Amino acid sequence: MSKKSVSIKDIAKLAGVSIATVSRVINRNGKVAPETEKKILKVMEENNYVPNLFAKGIRTRKSTIIGIIVPDISNEFFSKIAQKVQMLFFEKGYASIICNTNEDYRIENQCLDMLQAQQVAGIIHIVSSTRKRKKAIPMPTVYIDREPMYLEGEEVVVVESDNVEGGYQATTEMIENGCKNVICISPEHNVSTHKNRYLGYRKAMDEAGLKSKLIKTGKISQIDGYEKAKKYIRENKNVDGIFSTTDIIAIGVMKALKELKIQVPKEVKVFGYDNSIASDIATTSISTVKQPIDEMVKIAVLQLEKLMNEVEVINKKIVLPIEIIKRESV
Repeated sequence: MSKKSVSIKDIAKLAGVSIATVSRVINRNGKVAPETEKKILKVMEENNYVPNLFAKGIRTRKSTIIGIIVPDISNEFFSKIAQKVQMLFFEKGYASIICNTNEDYRIENQCLDMLQAQQVAGIIHIVSSTRKRKKAIPMPTVYIDREPMYLEGEEVVVVESDNVEGGYQATTEMIENGCKNVICISPEHNVSTHKNRYLGYRKAMDEAGLKSKLIKTGKISQIDGYEKAKKYIRENKNVDGIFSTTDIIAIGVMKALKELKIQVPKEVKVFGYDNSIASDIATTSISTVKQPIDEMVKIAVLQLEKLMNEVEVINKKIVLPIEIIKRESV
């Protein structure tokens, strides 16, 4: 038998069981004797059988494909979210389509249209930094990490961490360690996460009676953090603390300080955000704010399941607590 033409009917015949039994094994629902399941899986493997999920969706009117949209798959924080979402849904019998928008609204819109055309069961969405989407697409969607600011006024389901509190605690930590001239370096992206982290920073500075200063980078990148920090510190010698709204920028800041022969934390203290691996293995490890990724993903998946099953979501906006990770840079 040609492997290309194998169907669920063929697998059932070869395994000596009913189509319904094969279906239960594929969909992981219903009781199947362990030995029978093992036999069916072996036949499927030997014949290179892959279930046609799209055809199944049309037949059952229930898709088993999930869309995952991230703004930058190379960003460790976003890739962790995508990986964890994919694995949780895999355990529930869903396949995933992961879309990388590269922080570009044109690609993001194309991804949304494609996922809608594919009739996916639902979408876990981390929005891009731009605001060029007029309205949400008509399918179950849960926004994670970033709030969809372009959908103000619409009822959407959001799972995020307390970014204002994160910025506040990080800045307070530096102030309590003697800093009086703390600057905030953040991307110019108008996304909720960086905006709220800056608001937390400013709140801490205001409470301490200190002057706040925001330095914007063009992108979320080490090079932008490096260039902006180096230029500003050369012109402003009194800086004694730097809060970066992401670890990626903080790593660039550390490089700039090293080149300027400024000691961290003796002369300047540095705080990042996201608890990336790089922040811990840097020559001088960077203090940072840790977000509860596992809990965020777990809740987002549960919320999306409710939406897909047409169960009312009572708490549409869930904000989880952050954790301060103190390291050598403070």
